Amino acid sequence: MANTRIDTGQSLLTVIVVVTVEPDQQEAFLKRLEEMVATFTRHQSGFVSSAIHASEDGGMVVNYSQWSDRSAFEAFRDHPNAEWHIGALDDICQSMDARVMPPHFVYSQ
Repeated sequence: MANTRIDTGQSLLTVIVVVTVEPDQQEAFLKRLEEMVATFTRHQSGFVSSAIHASEDGGMVVNYSQWSDRSAFEAFRDHPNAEWHIGALDDICQSMDARVMPPHFVYSQ
C-alpha cells in the first residue's frame, strides 16, 4: 500500500475534501467513506493514497487524497460508479467541499 507523503516537490495532485456532518452521523459517514475507498477509489488508475481525519466533536471529516495527476483524478470523478458512491455519502452529510490544494510548505522534525 502506498503511503501519504506531503512534499512540496512532488508532482502529485492533492485533493482535500472537507465534510460537515451531524455528530450522530459521523460514524455512518466514516463507515460509508471507508467502504468507498476500500472497494472503489483505491482501485482506480492513478490513485496514490487517502487519509481520513474525523473531528473529536463529531461534526467534521476531512479526506486528504493524492492522485498521480489531474487526469487520473478526473477519470475517477467521471467513472460511472463515482456518482453513486458520492451520492451515498452526500445523503449522510450536510456538505462536502472538494478542492485541489497543492502543498506550499511543510515543516517536520
